[in-house]
Amino acid sequence: MVALEQALGPDGVLTDPASLAEFRDPFAPAGQEWYEPSAVLMPASTEEVQAIVRIANEHGTPLWTNGQGRNNGYGGPAPRLSGSFVLSLRRMNRVLEVDEDSAWALLQPGVRFFDLYDHLRATGSKLWMSVPDLGWGSVVGNTLDHGVGYTPLGDHLANQCGMEVVLPDGELLRTGMGGMSNPRAWQVFKHGCGPSADGLFSQSNFGIVTQMGMWLMPPPECYMPGWLTLRKDSDLELLLEKLRPLMLDGTIPNQPMIINAVCAASAFWGRQDWFTGEGPIPDEVIDRIADTPGFGRWVMRFALYGDEPVVEHQRRKVEAAFGHIPGAAVTFSKYDGRNLPELTNPHERVQAGIPSMDLDRMTRWYGGEKGGHIGFSCAMPITGQDGAAIRDMVASELHAAGLDYSGVIIVGKRHMIHVGLVVFDTEDAAQSKAAYDACKRLVGPAAKLGYGEYRSHIDFMDLVADQYDFNNHAQRRFAETIKDALDPNGILSPGKQGIWPRAWRS
Repeated sequence: MVALEQALGPDGVLTDPASLAEFRDPFAPAGQEWYEPSAVLMPASTEEVQAIVRIANEHGTPLWTNGQGRNNGYGGPAPRLSGSFVLSLRRMNRVLEVDEDSAWALLQPGVRFFDLYDHLRATGSKLWMSVPDLGWGSVVGNTLDHGVGYTPLGDHLANQCGMEVVLPDGELLRTGMGGMSNPRAWQVFKHGCGPSADGLFSQSNFGIVTQMGMWLMPPPECYMPGWLTLRKDSDLELLLEKLRPLMLDGTIPNQPMIINAVCAASAFWGRQDWFTGEGPIPDEVIDRIADTPGFGRWVMRFALYGDEPVVEHQRRKVEAAFGHIPGAAVTFSKYDGRNLPELTNPHERVQAGIPSMDLDRMTRWYGGEKGGHIGFSCAMPITGQDGAAIRDMVASELHAAGLDYSGVIIVGKRHMIHVGLVVFDTEDAAQSKAAYDACKRLVGPAAKLGYGEYRSHIDFMDLVADQYDFNNHAQRRFAETIKDALDPNGILSPGKQGIWPRAWRS
C-alpha cells in the first residue's frame, strides 16, 4: 500500500468503507458478502497503470480492471475474486484526438459516452457516435465487453481501431499500425504486419487497454427512426423471418431492439401500477399493457439513415415486409440528420448517437429505487424458430421462479442477442436468490440448444465458460496458455470470463 500511494498519491488509493461501497455489485443480494474489493486504485495516466502492475507483481496482488464499472446487470465494478484491488480507470478520461475528415476518435478508457458526445459538440464537430441505452458507461469498457449501440456503428468492437495496452509485466504495446513509431493509419486501418492482437484484449485478462481508437460517422442527410408493434406474442416468429432479409441487405442499417410488453412497460411504470399479486404477472394483465397506445405484445425500434431518396426507398421496403404480419403497425418520424431538433424521445436520441439515462427506469419494475437486474444474454441466428425457443425457455424458467419475463432482442446483421432482463427487488432476499438461481439454471439448457452467453455476470462466469466445451474446452485451454505466458503471477483480473491463472485453477 505504501508503494501504491507513492506511485498514485493519496487520492489514487481508496480503502475507506464508503469509497469501497461504490465498487461493489450494486445489485448484490441484501445482507450477503458478495465479490468484495479490498482497495480501489485510480491511476491518472498510462505510466501510473504501468507502476501499479509492477508493484502488484512484486507483491502478488490481484487486480480487477474496469473503465467506469457501470455494467450493473453483469456485476458492475465488483471483482470476480474477493479481496482483489479494483483498478478503476475513471480518472483517465481524456478524448485525446478527433479526426473530422476520417471520422475517428482516440480515447482513454475513462471517457464516458456522455464525455465523448459533449466533446464533439463543444468542439463543433458534426460527427455522430454510437451509444448504448445508458450513456454513463465507458466507451472503451463497453467495447471491450462486446457491448452494442444503436446507430449504424452499433457493433462497437467491429468499429474499434487500434489499442494501446499495458501488459501484465508493465510493458507497453500498441496494436495494428500502432506498432510503428510514426503511424499515419493507426485509427483507420485495423491490421498491421503479422497477427492482429486487438481481439485478445476484449473480454480477457491479458492486458489493460489505456487508449483505443473508435470510428465515428458523418451525419446522415435523413434520419428516420421507426416503430413496429405486434398484437400477438406468437407474431415474434414471423417478425424475425421478415426482419432477417432487411438486415442482410442493409435496408435497416442499425441494430433494432425488440422488447416484450413487460419490458416496454418497465420504462414507464412500476409493476405495482399493473399488478400487486404474487407470482408472475398474468397474461390478461400483459394484454392490457399491450393494448396501451403505442404498445403491443412486442415492440421494435429501429432507424433508417442516409440520403433522403434512399431512406424513402428503405421505408417502402420495410413497410412492405412488415405488412405481411397481421395486425402489425409501423410508424416513422423524419429528421434532418445534419440539423437535429431537440429530440424528446429517449429511443430517438439513442438511435441518433445522443447519450441518455432515461431508460434506467427499467430496473425499478420490482422494488423501485432498490430494484436490480441481471442480464442473461445469449447469441443465435435471426430465425423465428430460435426466437421462439429462447423466449419460451427463459419465460418458463422465470415464471417457475415466480418472476416476470422481461425480454429484449438486439438484432445484428446476421445474429441476434436475446437478453433476459431478470429484474428483482434487491432488498427481497428470497426474490434476489430466485433471480440468480434462475439465471444459473438457464445456462446449461440454453447451451444444449446451441445458445451460448456472449457475456456473463461475475456470479456465473465459470459456469458460462464451461459450456464452451468443444474439444475438451480447447478455447479455455488456449486462453490459459496465453494467460500463463503473459501473466505468470496471475495478477490481472483472475477469473475474468472463466480465465484463471495457474495458481488459482485448483
